[in-house]
Amino acid sequence: MKIQDLKTISKENSISVFTFRKFVKMGLPHYRLGRKILVDPEEFDGWFKKRFRANQGQLGTDLDRLVQDTFAKLNLELS
Repeated sequence: MKIQDLKTISKENSISVFTFRKFVKMGLPHYRLGRKILVDPEEFDGWFKKRFRANQGQLGTDLDRLVQDTFAKLNLELS
């Protein structure tokens, strides 16, 4: 496990230290050594993707499922 301080991880991800501090308050997994906050980059990547990913394709998938379910209830086949 490779953990980094906020200054290092902020430079690598082009996100300010201030924003990382807000992420910590939002539940970002982290470690504290006294006043120093340390973050595992792999944990950050997973947390960030889960928290901020935009589900752009989700609407189409939901709509397809709705249409298929409706046709199934009406005993019709999609061509």
